[in-house]
Amino acid sequence: MSQTPAPAAAAAPDAPWPRPAYAWYVVALLVVSYALGVVDRIVIGLLVEPIKADLGLSDTEIGIIQGLAFALFYTVFTLPVGLLIDRWKRVPIIWIGLAIWSAATVASGFAKSFWSLFAARVVMGAGESTTTPGSSSLIADYFPPHLRPRAYGIFAMGGSLGIGIAYLLGGAAIQIAESVQAMAPALLGGFRNWQLVFFIVGVPGVLLAGLMILTLKEPVRRGALAPPTRISLVPLWRELRTNRIALVTVMFGTIMNVMIVNAQLAWFPTLFVRVHEWQPKQIATSLALVGVPFGLLSAITAGWVLSVLAKRGRQDGPILVMMLQCAAWAVFGTAKCLAPTPELALVGHVCTSLFATWAVTSALTALNQVTPNQLRGQVVAVYTLFTGLVGVAVGSGAVGLLSDFVFTSPKGIAPSLAVVCFVGGVAGIAVLTYGRRGYQLAVQRAAAWGEGN
Repeated sequence: MSQTPAPAAAAAPDAPWPRPAYAWYVVALLVVSYALGVVDRIVIGLLVEPIKADLGLSDTEIGIIQGLAFALFYTVFTLPVGLLIDRWKRVPIIWIGLAIWSAATVASGFAKSFWSLFAARVVMGAGESTTTPGSSSLIADYFPPHLRPRAYGIFAMGGSLGIGIAYLLGGAAIQIAESVQAMAPALLGGFRNWQLVFFIVGVPGVLLAGLMILTLKEPVRRGALAPPTRISLVPLWRELRTNRIALVTVMFGTIMNVMIVNAQLAWFPTLFVRVHEWQPKQIATSLALVGVPFGLLSAITAGWVLSVLAKRGRQDGPILVMMLQCAAWAVFGTAKCLAPTPELALVGHVCTSLFATWAVTSALTALNQVTPNQLRGQVVAVYTLFTGLVGVAVGSGAVGLLSDFVFTSPKGIAPSLAVVCFVGGVAGIAVLTYGRRGYQLAVQRAAAWGEGN
């Protein structure tokens, strides 16, 4: 494995780890940040019908706004951000990104056309490109190796929290929008309810960024050497080439899961509107009540399962966990989309929510396990690039295209979403099965080099 210089301020191998209480406080802030990012990203899924009506958009255009628009700069910025994370302080990168995407969410409320909403989502994606690489690298230097899967599992909890907050806050915002307008008619009277929702969910992120500035500390880097004298992608290329099978396997398995998750977040609420004729408030409350507790359970069990597998000597634990989530999507995800009643659809939603964060937790654990400290930010940035480019962009966009051109009836959203669930789940299982041995070899190489510190 390549041993390339990295930033200074490295800790000696026997240096004490940060105080556990403060380390978990840091994770808590990162969880809330992650959750707010998910809220800002997916609350638009509750607003599809009014946005379409006001801006005159098609399902394909809505799919592009939810997927490609966000993924565009999310992917473009990931590698530069990864380089910056490996060479500079990570804490400022994280709070600056949080402030940017929160401001972009507020800007979405001023959108008057497809292109203005598209532009706001592009900037939002740029800001959120800092979250996963920065948080992943930070956690690796706050926790010893045996605690990292648990810490990553808690961090992944931010996704489930964000989904629940998005549904609850989005539903509440829809209900109180008129009251908010009545409180300040001269200021807000000209805005639609869906625009006010963006204002309401964007402000908390700006406040959290201020808290991070005041209380978040940069930890020393472990296992890192002196900083390089010039920027070079050669060490990253060598690492990607050396561990190509393992990294491609982990990334592709996660991409399939992320693709399905984003397709669900973008279109599952709309499925309840068109197929089951539910109202947005009822949808938001039901999905939150079902998804949040089971999503949190998913985040807790993911880290626990990975730890148990590691203690039993299973070097392929992250791959097995990702395969289970792919199987859940192929079976339960497909079934809930095609369910004849909303109650059965919610039962299927429970089943998929139980595995909601398994792939992300596994991927972060796996990538940091086989990658040297000085390249972790860049490797996770590459991972973020591909999950954003394919997972985020393709998932919601594919459903929109299928709905507009293949399953063209209003209820065609159900088979459109089911196809993405089934195809993505089966493809993920196939690639993970093929690359499982390659990942095990990468773990053995990392152990031989003394990585994982």
